[in-house]
Amino acid sequence: MIDVETQYRALVRVLPAWYHAERGDEIVDTLLELHGERARAALWTELWALLALGVRTRLAGRAAPARTVALGDLTRVGVLLGLLWDVLKSAAHAGNELWLMIARPGADLPPLLHVALRSELIRNLILLAAALLPLALLVDGWRRAARIAAGAVLAAGSLWGLTRYSLGLGPDLVAHYAPQWLPLVLLLLAFHAEAPLPPARPWWWAIGGSLVSAVTAGFLFAGDLNGFAGLSPLVWLCIIAGAGCLFLRHGIGQRAAPWTLALALCIALAVAQTLVLKRSFTTFDVLVVVQISLAGLVVAALTVSGIRDYRRAVANR
Repeated sequence: MIDVETQYRALVRVLPAWYHAERGDEIVDTLLELHGERARAALWTELWALLALGVRTRLAGRAAPARTVALGDLTRVGVLLGLLWDVLKSAAHAGNELWLMIARPGADLPPLLHVALRSELIRNLILLAAALLPLALLVDGWRRAARIAAGAVLAAGSLWGLTRYSLGLGPDLVAHYAPQWLPLVLLLLAFHAEAPLPPARPWWWAIGGSLVSAVTAGFLFAGDLNGFAGLSPLVWLCIIAGAGCLFLRHGIGQRAAPWTLALALCIALAVAQTLVLKRSFTTFDVLVVVQISLAGLVVAALTVSGIRDYRRAVANR
């Protein structure tokens, strides 16, 4: 039977090696003291604090080894870009459905189609709020409120998912919903009390620009430009954003590493999500193949550049 001290030493392994070497013995002694006093409430509090400390030290924003800080920065940028993608996608779909309902009023639409459009519009507006609210709170400096909002959205989404998909999760379902829920989970983990907040002004511009671009794309590509949409007009926006990051990465120096890697991951997830969503009624013609190929090339280039920037940033710190 494993003794208590061995169990606690195994639990302390949730801390990164650099922190475990500094304070691991001290923490184990504290746990053993509480265990000997049979102070169960204090022991459970200490164990919970240990888990939280493990997250904070593995996704640190400062006062940590360069690799740890780089991983934390990568995760936090990924959260922001992931939430921005959810805002962009939901707003574009809502704009598309609004255009269809305005262009063809209820009298011109079959009743079932009108009900389906209204239902999808409400669903996309809810998803828009679920991504926009935590992102806006975080950008505005309300860290605690943003984490509470993310936790509430995750709890409501989990209950909804359990009632709708009680038979299990398949790969398609995971690929479809991962870009929606993963940023919220990582927000709870990465934006802890000691993590830096994002700069407000650039991100407010990004949020406003995404909303305008999404609604504009939803209106334009629902009409005469639909033949140029390919898999989705949002995939074109992702390709443009990725190419722009590649051209601008030299101007931001060491800060480029989290951006290039996070953007590569977000674009890959966004394309996978769009493929799962539209594969049943999308014809894989030349335009779609070209679009997916360009997205793949951008993701590959961002990944290679991001790894190089990451190594350079770690070496220079």
